Amino acid sequence: MNRKIIYRVLIVGLVVLGCTERFELKTETFEDRLVIEATITNEVMSQEIKISRTHVLESTEPNYEHGATVKIEDSNQNTYSFTDEGDGLYVSTIPFMAEAGVSYKLFVETLDGRKFESSQEQLVPLATIDNLYAELIDVDGVSGIQVLADTNENLGEAQFFRYEYEETYKIVAPFYTSYDALITNLVVSPSLSYDIELVPRPQEQKICYSTHNSEEILLDNVNGLAASALKKVPIRFIPIEDPILRDRYSILVKQYVQSANAYNFYKILRDLGSDGSIFLDNQPGFIQGNIVSSLYENDNAIGFFDVSSVSSKRIYFNYLDFGIDKPPYFYDCEVILWDYLNTGPEINERYYLYQNLTFDDYIYASVAGYEESVYGLTTPHCGNCTTFSSGKKPEFWED
Repeated sequence: MNRKIIYRVLIVGLVVLGCTERFELKTETFEDRLVIEATITNEVMSQEIKISRTHVLESTEPNYEHGATVKIEDSNQNTYSFTDEGDGLYVSTIPFMAEAGVSYKLFVETLDGRKFESSQEQLVPLATIDNLYAELIDVDGVSGIQVLADTNENLGEAQFFRYEYEETYKIVAPFYTSYDALITNLVVSPSLSYDIELVPRPQEQKICYSTHNSEEILLDNVNGLAASALKKVPIRFIPIEDPILRDRYSILVKQYVQSANAYNFYKILRDLGSDGSIFLDNQPGFIQGNIVSSLYENDNAIGFFDVSSVSSKRIYFNYLDFGIDKPPYFYDCEVILWDYLNTGPEINERYYLYQNLTFDDYIYASVAGYEESVYGLTTPHCGNCTTFSSGKKPEFWED
């Protein structure tokens, strides 16, 4: 769960968690609260928990909690300890998975002696993503690609669902060349003189990959519906002009089956209005989850300890799969041409070529069909995608 947890709180009022109950908010003063995001799943993995503290509206930086003692105990007398990995992230010392019929309880003790514990939670029934696909649709007059998910048939007791996604897209720099143009043998005075040497670039800078995680709260449920499956659950809408569709796009969707209480907790967060974090930047109310202080009645934490079954599926596509026009690049790109030999009175191209390469942050862009003395220059974003993305190809990537 690569999540940013920020709680700038002006708060509050107590919101009591219940599956379908209405809630009321009343204004209180700012309080120093622990913020805990904890979901363990039925995947064998190093489970992760994030812990921070609330901070005032004037602060723009997350207030991560460091040095806490974090553990989970189950009804089989197993204890799973977590280590502080920095930036509020705590990771289990050994991989483990939540198992059906076993109860789990979270314990957190901060460096200043505050102690918290969750209610006992059990793994909910498993439901899988049977189909993940994308369709070209219009939403409010905007054409785009809608990623949709279908669950398996016969959901049984699985009723409440939360979705996360991780999207990765390929970027190909339009004016990439495998050489850099370097100024050599420079003499500035009494007159400008220099040579240009083309040298191989030290790394591949043509193809990059960027990855982003979902931030909005995506929920769905079959509660009260005469249905044995969820169909066409909207996950991600991408306008057709979005550059992420330009070369190749991939999305990994995770479906969490939740308890009614966990679902209601996230639903209240969503309904209060999210600006992109799973926990809100400007939270208008304190929501009582299932994590309380074991020392003081009024020192309860914000957050929910969730034990979920999870299913995931990945797909790939780009604009060609939908017969739409190729989207624009991420930046406006052009190539400026300067003749290395031109020192005429009207414009000294040799001088401006030197200026661009030395002081104006331009890079060499190979352009066919011109004399050898003509050099093309472009901005770094257009010739070297590592200026804003990563040149490392993800292990999962398929071309």
